[in-house]
Amino acid sequence: MLSFLPLPHHFIVLPDDTREPALSLQREIETIWLAEISRTGSKVFNGSLFSVEQVSDQTVTGRFVEYRSYVAQIRRPELFSELRIQPLAVTGLLRNTDGIFFGYRSPGVAQQPNFWELIPAGGIDRKCLAENGEIVPIRQLLAELEEEVGLAPADVSASRLVSFCEDPEHHMFDLVWELQTTLDTTKVLSSHAALPATEHAKIICVPWRDLDRFLAKDSPGVLPSNRDLLAHLGLMTGENTNQR
Repeated sequence: MLSFLPLPHHFIVLPDDTREPALSLQREIETIWLAEISRTGSKVFNGSLFSVEQVSDQTVTGRFVEYRSYVAQIRRPELFSELRIQPLAVTGLLRNTDGIFFGYRSPGVAQQPNFWELIPAGGIDRKCLAENGEIVPIRQLLAELEEEVGLAPADVSASRLVSFCEDPEHHMFDLVWELQTTLDTTKVLSSHAALPATEHAKIICVPWRDLDRFLAKDSPGVLPSNRDLLAHLGLMTGENTNQR
């Protein structure tokens, strides 16, 4: 279950941790990473990922870590006691007058393959760093929108931060924005189809009248955390008709 927190105003970045992990842990991370490369056919990239260390007084504090260390923690959850990685993700509720968009995660992705999820979504990397040393998460969300859906920032007519939540089971935090577009569904789908590569095998627009049925617990393939989020925002149990 998600835990919903007050919306943060500041995102402080601590210096990189220069301490070397134990040699045995380094070897385990390397072994898992090489297996991931083999599994995905070299489609993974060891970039940076912002990991939360503290949340207090509407301020999120954390530091950047290697993505491959996080992959090791995913594959071996018991490594959390040593790695303590808690990614800060960004998620968009991309919507138009027809409904809300979901993407189907491809089988080859590192996290939660073969699930429908809200789009765009992703972890935060260093391109979100501002000159004042803080991160600007909306930059990441708009970059994900372009990479995952094929839409430019100019295609968003309105945006609003609506939720900050924690998933204790998976050691993750998530900032959620509502993204409104005036583009029709055909245009959004064609923009995604024109992308050379994407982590979503396909995307769909779920009409408002069908959203409850799509998110039903006996309907397979939707991320449970997305169900919790949309219920918290009042977009289920018939209330979605008032959100158009």
